[in-house]
Amino acid sequence: MPPPDDPTLFIILLFAPVVLGTGIYLFFFKRKLHKKANWSLLLQGNLLILLTLFSVVLLVGEIYYRFVYDETDSFALTKPTNRWIRRYIKEMSNSWDFRDNQQYTLACPPGKTRITFIGDSFTVGHGIRNVDKRFANLVRHQNANFDVQALAGNGMDTGHQLKMLTTLGDTELQYVVLVYCLNDVSDIVPEYQQILEQIYERQPGYLVENSYFLNTLYYRWIAFADPEIKNFYQFTLKAYESSVWEEQKERLAAFRDTVKGRNAQLLVVTFPFIHALGKDYAYAQVHRQLDAHWKSLDVPHLDLYDIYQGHTAEELRVNQYDAHPNERAHAMAATAIGKFLNAQIEQAAP
Repeated sequence: MPPPDDPTLFIILLFAPVVLGTGIYLFFFKRKLHKKANWSLLLQGNLLILLTLFSVVLLVGEIYYRFVYDETDSFALTKPTNRWIRRYIKEMSNSWDFRDNQQYTLACPPGKTRITFIGDSFTVGHGIRNVDKRFANLVRHQNANFDVQALAGNGMDTGHQLKMLTTLGDTELQYVVLVYCLNDVSDIVPEYQQILEQIYERQPGYLVENSYFLNTLYYRWIAFADPEIKNFYQFTLKAYESSVWEEQKERLAAFRDTVKGRNAQLLVVTFPFIHALGKDYAYAQVHRQLDAHWKSLDVPHLDLYDIYQGHTAEELRVNQYDAHPNERAHAMAATAIGKFLNAQIEQAAP
């Protein structure tokens, strides 16, 4: 999370049009310098007008992105996105420090079945303002007999999730649902870590760091022009074709064993890459690999790619800059997950 804003730049942007506008008044109306046959003065007058117009554009853009714009980007690079995270995640977290409008308890309430979702930003509901519109909360509302927990955080990969699972202490677990995203393998991919370091360690300078408008323009340009960001998810295909996949299979097996050691049942829900949906979805083979692995581990698996086929990225993503699932995608997921959970619980009933 970036440091708090320095208000100095906004104050300068706020008063710049006033100062420059005063200069125009003095130049053209008070002293009427533009009437003097002097190319230098004429050039100065035109430059003053351009600077004034530019300052107005900057101020309008700054006001919009600082106070009005309320959207996210995929990588949480921009200042509006980080403000969104503070507003809708950090300030809306429960006593366990997870985003939710319901408190969690160590023991499952009597008469209920505990469903514990473990995942990353897809489970957090990145880009979904109303937490009740994300799939975990929808599953809770649609199934009154469920006690739903959403133990998730932005950027959590398999390693983080496995570590968190081992530190739940006395929390009662019954059905643990690993919400898997294809890039959850990323924490053991060296190339991925290098790209992340390049992205987040950029130092664009004072103006970009303190202006919401310039900050947004800068990172949109980076996302457009930087080939490593444009092709960011391509590393995933290579990871599942290399020895990394063998290591990931071991970690997923360890996840199952840890859940089993807590006398709970592991279930898995896999999200596809929303931004890549379409006729030429490039990651279908990865889904098949994951499904085969979960079958070999005897872990029930729901692949949401099946319900999203036939839909485009534009229909299901948060916005053109954020590839997370939108409210429609969450609603579709909630319906499928609810059916999946009820079927597994019914099957396990004596």
